Amino acid sequence: MPETPSLVCIGNLTVDVAVHNGEPSEPAMGGDAAYAALAARLHLDAVRMLAPVGTDLPAGVLDSLDDAGITVTDLPRRDLPTVRNVITYHSDGTRTWDMLASEEDFDRLSVYPADVDADALGASGILVSAMSLASQLALGPWLRANTDATIYLDLQEDYLDGNREALLELVGQCDVFLPSEVEAVNLAGTDDLAAAARLFARHGASVVVIKRAENGCLVLAAPEADVVEVAAQTVAPVDSTGAGDAFCGAFAAVHLLTGDPVAAAEAGSAAARIAIGAFGIDGLLRASSRERGTSAASTTPSEAR
Repeated sequence: MPETPSLVCIGNLTVDVAVHNGEPSEPAMGGDAAYAALAARLHLDAVRMLAPVGTDLPAGVLDSLDDAGITVTDLPRRDLPTVRNVITYHSDGTRTWDMLASEEDFDRLSVYPADVDADALGASGILVSAMSLASQLALGPWLRANTDATIYLDLQEDYLDGNREALLELVGQCDVFLPSEVEAVNLAGTDDLAAAARLFARHGASVVVIKRAENGCLVLAAPEADVVEVAAQTVAPVDSTGAGDAFCGAFAAVHLLTGDPVAAAEAGSAAARIAIGAFGIDGLLRASSRERGTSAASTTPSEAR
C-alpha cells in the first residue's frame, strides 16, 4: 500500500434540479462521484474520480474538478447524454427522485470492472458510491478479488426491495459500509440501528457507519465495539442533494489517513455541511479552492443548463 494514502471515488456524474416548496432550482452539476471526490480532496492530496462521461457533460466541469486537485484523466466515455434528475423535497423531510433517463441508460453510465484500471486498483482506498444495482453487484466481488485497497460502500434506497440477500452479500465484500438510516432499516429489517450495524458487521463489514442526516450518524468501529453516536454539524440547507456522498468521501479520506472511524465521521459531517450550503457541487468547489488558495469557477447554474 502506498505510503501516502490515495483514494478513488467511483460513481456517476449527473445534472440535478432541486425542488423546494414547489420552486425548482436552476440545473446544477452533481453526481455522487464528484461530491465524494471534492469532499475527500479537502483532506487528501491524491484523489481520483472514476465516473463515465456522457456526450453532453456541461462545459468546464472536468476542468473545474481538475483545478480542485481531482484526477479526472482517462474517464470512460459513453455515447449517451448525462443523467438528469429532479429531486423534490417534501415538507415531512422526505424527498422524491425522478430520473430523466431510462434504467438501462443509467446502468450504462455506471462503472463496471472493465472501467477500472490497474492504477485504480493500486489505490489505498476505493469508494463505491450508489450506481445501478447491477454495476455494484458486479464491482463488489471483483474489487475484493483484485485489490488490497480498503473498500468503502454506499448504496441507494431505490433498489433495496427484493434484493436483500444479494445486498447483504455485497456488504460482505466491503471493509466499510456507509448506509443511510433508510437503507439500514430496510436492509436489516429493524429500526434498531445499533442492531442493524451489528448485523452488517456479522455479514463481513469491519466498520459500519449509519448516516442519519441532521441527526448525525452511528459508528460501529469494530464488530465487538460499542456503537458511538456522532452529532451532525447543522446548518440551514440550501440544497441537501449530495450531503451523504460528501460525507462518504470525507470519511474515506480521513479514515485512510488516521484509521479512526469516529474522527472520519466528524470530517464527513463537516463536508456534508459544506455540500448543503450551495446547489450542486459549487460549495465543495469553493471550499477546495480556499484550501488551495485558488479561485473556483462555478459549474452551476449557467454551465449546467
